[in-house]
Amino acid sequence: MGRLTKLGTTTLLSVGLATAAFAGVASAGEELSKKEFQKGANAICKVANEGIEAAFIAAGFSEETFSEDTGPTAEQIQAAVAGAAPIFRAALDEISALEGPSAYQKKVDKLLDQYNKVVDVVEEDPVSSFSEDGPDPFAKPNKQAKKLGLKQCVQ
Repeated sequence: MGRLTKLGTTTLLSVGLATAAFAGVASAGEELSKKEFQKGANAICKVANEGIEAAFIAAGFSEETFSEDTGPTAEQIQAAVAGAAPIFRAALDEISALEGPSAYQKKVDKLLDQYNKVVDVVEEDPVSSFSEDGPDPFAKPNKQAKKLGLKQCVQ
């Protein structure tokens, strides 16, 4: 098993364990309060972000990568996205499994749909998504995530 595959598996398991801790509260048929939901979602995103960062490092990204005139190579970008996208999608699925207050849940579900659409675009054309000339594909959902108190989920 390759390093990136092991990393992805470990991260996905960690995301699942983080979710299990919060899903247990709601398993008795009780929905999470908004605050509990935020805490659970932020914990899921924190673990996922660690895995995403590790995927980028495994693909050859570093502080120097962005300070160089050339920036990351197309191969580095493609490898990073290939490693990070499944981790990000798993976190979105785990957050979707949490049950919060109905009105809040609807807003979160809309946010998760936005993030999934962005990941679709990034996976389809990773190199363009990292272009300095183009807009940040995560800008809109990130703004919404902040409004919903999901600060750890901002990309």
